[in-house]
Amino acid sequence: MAAPDWAPRQSDVEEQHAGNGGVNGSAVDTPQEYIDLDDPRLTSEKIDVNLEGSVYKMPAPPPDGKYRVKLKLARPKRDNKEVDYYAAQWGKEQQLVIVTGIEATVMDPTGKYDGIKAFDRTVSTYTQGRSAGVSKATEILALLRRPDGTPWLKSGQSYAKREIIDTLLKALAGEPEIGMQSCWSWSCQACGEEAVKRGERRPRDVRGMRHFPQIAQNGKLVHDPEMACKNGHGTSRARFDIEFFFPLAELKA
Repeated sequence: MAAPDWAPRQSDVEEQHAGNGGVNGSAVDTPQEYIDLDDPRLTSEKIDVNLEGSVYKMPAPPPDGKYRVKLKLARPKRDNKEVDYYAAQWGKEQQLVIVTGIEATVMDPTGKYDGIKAFDRTVSTYTQGRSAGVSKATEILALLRRPDGTPWLKSGQSYAKREIIDTLLKALAGEPEIGMQSCWSWSCQACGEEAVKRGERRPRDVRGMRHFPQIAQNGKLVHDPEMACKNGHGTSRARFDIEFFFPLAELKA
């Protein structure tokens, strides 16, 4: 059976079994079971050969679209330690906020994109003037329901920021399902680092598959996930990212 499009590169699997090339051990310093080269499993078992595929080329991210996903907590790092959430000051007004992260895993019954993950590591209580009372944390909670079907938050009621995040973590503990609009996103890490050194804001990410170049593939035009930096920093790959969430009922419609 052919591996699904989202399968890890063969080199990634090999590195895992070889101790990641010395990062977390290596094939040299990790005890290995001795296997005879004349082992019948190596000389008689047959495997199908696909000369059209490649283990070196990673498949493109899933196309921009609507997906059914399962949510869970993605613990952010603070001072090199994983935490459930942390406090920060964001925006020109130095708003005091609490920040956490989420992981969204695609649930695709066809198996083509099943298991692919997208992350948002900036889920917080941060609110903007034009959206008073609305934050990423409250927006996600508004789309989810408790096991008994009641809402996690009540509209028009006041909540402490810590209370909002604690409620979000309770909701995520059940790994709830939700609809997600995805998008390809791209940024140049080197350009971002240079901007920070100059005391400037990082350049905005390129968002949306339509902004990526097209190439001919199998007789048709497709979007190429590889994008070159205009400042000569080389090419890098599009990320499978979260555009926004929506109720599951809209996905079924």
